[in-house]
Amino acid sequence: MKILFFYLFCFLSVTSYSQNTYTPEKGSKERKEILDIFREDFSTEKNEILFKVDHFKVNGNWACALVTPLKNNVEVAEPRWDLFNKVAGKWKQVNWSKGIHIQDDFELIDLPTPNGRIAKLIVKKYPTCSMSIFVK
Repeated sequence: MKILFFYLFCFLSVTSYSQNTYTPEKGSKERKEILDIFREDFSTEKNEILFKVDHFKVNGNWACALVTPLKNNVEVAEPRWDLFNKVAGKWKQVNWSKGIHIQDDFELIDLPTPNGRIAKLIVKKYPTCSMSIFVK
């Protein structure tokens, strides 16, 4: 009976935890704040850069986004992804790869998949980060 309750508890915990994953609405403050962090890479042109959002998931204080930078509807850089953490009410870019052994540069390019090597390393390093924010 204890085992049944344990499995039920684990299932409900995982289910309720993963139900909080969402994509911020277009025009929302949260979406703008995170996309503005990407915009900082474009210095003087940052106000002219828009993004085609290929993936954008938030769960609690963690977010993962994959965007393609556009200027005048033309791709101006390769698609890029990053991990974000909300600290004291403000979204910040996470230097997640610091201290993690990367086998090759391609691991930094591709968006992590749930239960993929990079996602597992990130969640191990940041246990409050949900696997549900990564692309499926």
